[in-house]
Amino acid sequence: MKAPDHALVLAYLTDVERAAAPLDPARRAELLADLREHIEVSLADADTRDEATVRAVLAQLGEPSAIAAAALAEAPVVPPAPEPDRFRTRLTILVLACVGPATLIGGPLAMVLAAGVGLYLLSTSPRWTPRQKLKGGALTLALPLLLLLAGLAGAGRLGPTELLLLLGLNILLPVLGARLLWRTADTPRPLPARA
Repeated sequence: MKAPDHALVLAYLTDVERAAAPLDPARRAELLADLREHIEVSLADADTRDEATVRAVLAQLGEPSAIAAAALAEAPVVPPAPEPDRFRTRLTILVLACVGPATLIGGPLAMVLAAGVGLYLLSTSPRWTPRQKLKGGALTLALPLLLLLAGLAGAGRLGPTELLLLLGLNILLPVLGARLLWRTADTPRPLPARA
């Protein structure tokens, strides 16, 4: 049985890996490889490879938590990612929620202006993933844009019921899109993988 395959060695290395979880994955792999090599060399120099010898070698290395703490102390300090601006996040959601009502109150020019500002804020925000941006933006802007295009095309053949339904949806859908963005704004984003 090779030294790293010994149950005590495997348990020891697992404890070190668990304690060193905050380390960069490449640094953690390097630490574990160094420990494996040290254990192999130490056991190769020993006369026997019984359980007492393995325990003695592991005891010489020290506690797994102490090894991990030393490695963490030597690791470069990575500053936390800056928190996206809450004001900008709220402004983005508010502007997108107002696209539908802006269409009704201010007409096509107000809708185009609100949609343009909202889309710019949404597309440049670090708060949401591209998928969340697409869903929230599409839900927020789909019906107002459709109404604008229908108005430009002269779709005046709508009855009062259809018109009220469209106007209600024109307010409701942007608010639902803004609500979706609001709910996902506080969801922590996964950190990008390091190369």
